[in-house]
Amino acid sequence: MNINNLMQQAQKMQKKMAAVEAEFKSEIFKIEAGGGAVTITMNGDMRVTDIAISEDLSKSDDVEMLQDLIIAAVNQSIDKVRKEKEAKLSKVMGKVGGMPGLF
Repeated sequence: MNINNLMQQAQKMQKKMAAVEAEFKSEIFKIEAGGGAVTITMNGDMRVTDIAISEDLSKSDDVEMLQDLIIAAVNQSIDKVRKEKEAKLSKVMGKVGGMPGLF
């Protein structure tokens, strides 16, 4: 394989990765914590777009539990979005002959 082929392959991979990343940003993820007591909606750009708190929890006086559940839901959301993004980018890398295990 000559250097021109390598450069073309790298450019093709960059374009595909950019397209996947752009598409991924518009995806929506919903993650629940506390058995559905708190639901976080997050987009692929890791921006929280909504937080839903169950009626029972919202009436509770246990502010500390509410805070813990919100933190857990946000952290779970971030983990899920990262894993999904890594999986999608890994597929692109594999299809273009990239380096396995990079993502």
